[in-house]
Amino acid sequence: ENGLEGALSKTVDMGGNRIDQLGAAAQGVFVAINTLLEEIGRLKALPQFADLRLPGDEGLSVLVQGFGAVGTHVAKLLDEADYPARVVGVSDVSGYLYDEAGLPVPELLQMQAREGAVAHPYYRQKLDGLRFAPTKYANDSNDLLRESAYCLVPAAPIANYLDVDAASKPSMTVERMGKWTMIVEGANTYSPDPARRAARCRMERTVYWQKGVLIATDFLVNSGGVIYAAQERLIPAPDHLQIPAEFLGHRQAVDGWLARHREEFAALAEQRRIAGQKMLQEVIRLNMQELIDLLVADADMLPCEAAERIAVDRIASSESDRTVADVMAPIATILATQTVRQAAELLVADKGDLLGVVSESGELVGVVTDWDITEASATGCGDDVPVNQIMSRDVVAVCPTDSILDVVRKLEHYEISAMPVVSEDAVTTGDAVIGAISSDILALRTLYRLLQAQGG
Repeated sequence: ENGLEGALSKTVDMGGNRIDQLGAAAQGVFVAINTLLEEIGRLKALPQFADLRLPGDEGLSVLVQGFGAVGTHVAKLLDEADYPARVVGVSDVSGYLYDEAGLPVPELLQMQAREGAVAHPYYRQKLDGLRFAPTKYANDSNDLLRESAYCLVPAAPIANYLDVDAASKPSMTVERMGKWTMIVEGANTYSPDPARRAARCRMERTVYWQKGVLIATDFLVNSGGVIYAAQERLIPAPDHLQIPAEFLGHRQAVDGWLARHREEFAALAEQRRIAGQKMLQEVIRLNMQELIDLLVADADMLPCEAAERIAVDRIASSESDRTVADVMAPIATILATQTVRQAAELLVADKGDLLGVVSESGELVGVVTDWDITEASATGCGDDVPVNQIMSRDVVAVCPTDSILDVVRKLEHYEISAMPVVSEDAVTTGDAVIGAISSDILALRTLYRLLQAQGG
C-alpha cells in the first residue's frame, strides 16, 4: 500500500521472491560446501592440515544442527546433489538423530512439515521398541555435536555452538566435539562485540589451529537472502508496473492493480530470481576462494580474521571513490551543561545512539552514547546530573574527506560502533561537529553499492 519499493522479499505477484521459500540462505551454504570441496586441498600447505583427506567413495557426510528453515533446505539440496552426499545427523528442539549410513531426508522433510519437528517424532514412529535400531536418537539436541562427519552445518539460532569455556553454556565444548574436517555456518553466529569476538578467536585457535577444522564464517556463507532481495533494487520494476499514486493506501485498488498485471509481475519475479541465483553462485564461490587464499597465505590468520579482511576489502574496493561526506548522517548535539535526562530525551527523539557534546561556543568536547546513559542509570546517577559528568572526553573522530576504509579501520581499531564527523580544521578552530558515521550507517548506505559491485 506504500508502493512497490516499500519492501523487499515480496511475493511473486508483486514481482519479488520470498527468500524463505526459495531457501536462499541454504543455497549459499550449499554453494560454499561445493566450493570448499574443490578448494580445501590447498590447505595441506598448513601444518594442521598435513593429513587432510577429501571425502572417499562413501561420499560427503554432513551434520545439520537445527532442522528448521535453513537446515531443511540444506538437507534437501544435499540429498539431491549430483555427487555422493549423506546427511548423517540432524537436530531440533526434540533431540537429535544420527545414522552413519545416512538419514532418509525426504521422509524427514515430510515429517518436519507435518509435525514441526523430526527427532522425537521419528523415534516414536520408527525406532521405539526396536532392539537394534540403525539410527541413534537422543533427547539432548546439543549432543549431535559429539558425533563425527566430514562437515558440520550449524543452522540453529545459537550464538555459541562451540566454545572452549563451558561457563558460556555452548552447544558443545571443543574437547567433546566430534571429528570434522570443515564447519560451514548456516546461522548467524559471528558478533563484532569485543567479548564475543575474543571468545570466537579462542574457539578458532583450538578448532582451526589445533584440530585442523576449517571454519567458513556465517556472513561469507549465508547471505543468499540478502543477494536475492537486492535484485528488487538492482532490477527495478518498469514505470508501467509502478502502482499509480492515487491507488496507494487503498487496499482494494492496489489488489486490483496487482491482479491485472499478475503475469507481468510473475515474469519480473522470475527475472529477478534468475539474476539472484547467478549472483549468489558468483559471490559465495568467490568468498570461499578468497577465504582459502588468505588462510594459505598467512598461517597465523584465523578464519574469522580472514572473513573480516574479505569484508573490509570488499567495502574498500567498492567504496574507494566515496568519502565520509557522502555517507555521514546528521547528529544531534547537547551542551555539556545540560542534563542526563535531556540527553536521553534527545537520543530517543533522534532515534540514534550517539550525541555530540559541545561547549557554549559550539566546540566538540565529548560524546554521549546510549550505553553511557544506560550505565549512568544502572549506577544510580541522577537524571539531573550534567552531561559532562558521564560523557566520553577522549573522542575518536573522522573528517568529511576521510575515506570509507579509514572509517572501517578506526571502528575496528578502537572497537567502537560510531564516531562524530568534524571539519578538518576543528582541532585549531574549534568548529562544531557536523555529522556522525557508524557501522549501521555504513551497512545501510554501502551495502546496495557493494552488492552492485559483486554482481558485476
